[in-house]
Amino acid sequence: MSARVLGASDAARMAQIHAASFDRGWSALDFSVYAARDLCIGVGAPLTSFCVVRRSPTDAEVLTVATDPDARGQGRAAAVLSDAAARLRASGRRQLFLEVAEDNAPARALYHRLGFRPIGRRPGYYRRADGRVAAVTYELAL
Repeated sequence: MSARVLGASDAARMAQIHAASFDRGWSALDFSVYAARDLCIGVGAPLTSFCVVRRSPTDAEVLTVATDPDARGQGRAAAVLSDAAARLRASGRRQLFLEVAEDNAPARALYHRLGFRPIGRRPGYYRRADGRVAAVTYELAL
């Protein structure tokens, strides 16, 4: 599965996938800005999975990862995250951070498989219809 850097022309599809993956989807305009400023990696033609990574001089943070519901369970999110990590490593970044809802077992299992380790917990961070759930923060040494 070959990953590629995404651009503004991918923003509308990124917004569709994100809206199908999260309670509060981000707009195509949001993704146009991310594509211009941050590292956006995706797979599929048409696009089926992507991640957005904010970079600093020494480390980076995954802002979001999303996969089209019809394409889940095929290793696509692992492919985009692995490609992003390789690019970050090659550019001299040392750590990759992310956070995920504590109740998102599939995502947490993926992050463990990729070598991320939990480093913190933010109680009540995410709002749910039936209350709040903690965020678990993870780090991957690059």
